Amino acid sequence: MRRVDQAMAEAAARMLPPTVTSRLRTRYRTLRVMCHSSGLAATYAYVASKAGGDDDLAEAYRMVRDGIGDGLVRIQVLQGQQHDPRVVLKELGSMETVTYLSASTQITALLGWLARLADAVVKEDEAATAGQQGEQDSPGREDAGDD
Repeated sequence: MRRVDQAMAEAAARMLPPTVTSRLRTRYRTLRVMCHSSGLAATYAYVASKAGGDDDLAEAYRMVRDGIGDGLVRIQVLQGQQHDPRVVLKELGSMETVTYLSASTQITALLGWLARLADAVVKEDEAATAGQQGEQDSPGREDAGDD
């Protein structure tokens, strides 16, 4: 049997796109707070609404939407692989209060893991980008002018 934090870390890792920008990291940070303050249903609806485009940001939101759906299945409050927002929202709206609050707590924790992991990855991505930029901007030895 695995610990809850192991499952959360694994699920959050599946929700991250290959590249995490500072802008995306900031959005991930707001999701945990949104879930805590506005509720799981409102947060899910927000994420689902942002997942409709065809750019990288929309794809990142689709990954979060699907990750939330998978998390709800994993904690056994949804059946099957539910990624249709109408079905998920209908189920969230019809849950018993205790079940809804438990699911909200679990998904808030998952979103916290997502934000922490994005913090770790974006620093690596930005450092790699800065290193590549520095290599392009700095003159080579032969250009240093030792004359």
